[in-house]
Amino acid sequence: MSALVWPNAQALETQLLDKEEQTEILQSGVPVFGQSLFQGAFKDQPFSGFNPDYRITVGDQVNLQLWGAYSFSATLPVDPQGNIFVPEVGPVHVAGVNNGELNEFVLRHVKRVFKNNVRAYANLEASQPVKVFVTGYVNNPGLYNGFSSDSILYYLDSAGGIDRDSGSFIDVKVLRGDQLLQKVNLYNFLVEGSMPALQLRNGDAIVVGARNGAVSIEGAVQQAAQIEFIGPYTQLGEMLLVAKPDPQANFARITQVIDDRQQASYLPLEEALTTPLYPGARVELVRDNDIQSISVSVSGELDGPASYVLPYGATLEDLLSQLNYRDNADQSAVQLYRKSVADKQRAALERSLDALQMEVLTRQPNTELEKGAQSENAAMIQKFIAQARKAQPRGQVVLANNPNAASMLLEDGDELVVPLRNSTVSVVGEVIFPTSLVFNERHTLEDYIEMAGGFANNANQDELVILHLDGTISRIDDSKFDNRLKGELRPGDEIMVMPKIQSSELQVTKDVTEILYRIAVGTAAVLSF
Repeated sequence: MSALVWPNAQALETQLLDKEEQTEILQSGVPVFGQSLFQGAFKDQPFSGFNPDYRITVGDQVNLQLWGAYSFSATLPVDPQGNIFVPEVGPVHVAGVNNGELNEFVLRHVKRVFKNNVRAYANLEASQPVKVFVTGYVNNPGLYNGFSSDSILYYLDSAGGIDRDSGSFIDVKVLRGDQLLQKVNLYNFLVEGSMPALQLRNGDAIVVGARNGAVSIEGAVQQAAQIEFIGPYTQLGEMLLVAKPDPQANFARITQVIDDRQQASYLPLEEALTTPLYPGARVELVRDNDIQSISVSVSGELDGPASYVLPYGATLEDLLSQLNYRDNADQSAVQLYRKSVADKQRAALERSLDALQMEVLTRQPNTELEKGAQSENAAMIQKFIAQARKAQPRGQVVLANNPNAASMLLEDGDELVVPLRNSTVSVVGEVIFPTSLVFNERHTLEDYIEMAGGFANNANQDELVILHLDGTISRIDDSKFDNRLKGELRPGDEIMVMPKIQSSELQVTKDVTEILYRIAVGTAAVLSF
């Protein structure tokens, strides 16, 4: 991939990051480009096909079939002299023959003996087993078994992949004795899918070099990453061949240390493309804040367009004044959904799940009995965590009970929903028959639960959640399950019965409970446990 030959790479010596700069960029939270490459997918799927240019070598297995006046079928090894032995024909020297020409080559030799009425078919069945050294900055250096047709990705994956903190993805060498057989830049594979076809032999070595200089690219890019380069500096234009920019990105904020002094600049993207970037530089691509208008989508009980283009800085009141409500619209329960809020809800949920996972995995049992119980408990929690990570928060901005809601600034991409004036109450979660029921102001919370078949066996009967149509929430404990609750129930409410947490650990019980409530409120769904 010629475009990824970094500037001055041939003329300049490789400059490693200063240890302090290296540590700083690694702790930035931005992933190393390529770090997800080696997750076992290559070592678990050795290459079994052969390209036409593969050259037959000693140790390969050739499947040969003869039929007609003479019949023969066998898998023949290529012996140390490079031959296969064909009965009635003798040795046929196939070493060095291209795989794509193997069948025709063998057939010609067969025809020298059997002039007529004998046909032949030869194909490469298995390549030579080899042992290859994998060393340098990999997680598990060693000698690994494979086949001569396997790619270097297979062997690198077998060695646990490249060390994230110290290994290079652009400086991988394949050595045969003292000879450099191939130098591989894995960015070519990651970006373009290009990988050199190598035939490895016994004793070949794959050597991963030390990590070179790197810069961090984030913000309005399709893949935020720490990107490695060769030489004392690079340019943003080269880095963006890897971390593709967002089409709307038009400015770059660059922070880096030059001559022991930290410098920061904010440049138009076209100008920033040729700005020298030194090891440890951090670049954030941004969409310039000189926005003239925003777009807000609307849906529900409205007549008119499905989206509105408003001036930048428009408020909720500016939008509401343009809406044409239908007769059955519930204007008191207008709902606003915002991507930035959903992202924050998602991040908060992930932090809680990470903390729960750490709590479960690091707890030390005191007895064998506790060990068995903890193992069962941990498996259950891990299953719950996997489910919870799939939850997608809605990002609702609650407008009710806020006198300043009308003056709230709208954001580009906001979604406004005007619901139908509702006449039902839904009961969901741990009840026998989750359902929707016609609202009746005489009914209590207990009445609605009874009409849904009552609590399920796994229901938490001590505390319920009521999600109101306007986005507000009520958490009700069992002391309020009486007639006093009649006034708090409204048409359109969703009564959410949460599951009971079965755990021997008090802290785990509390953590899971809070996560369940967070998911219920953020996604309007009850997650089972």
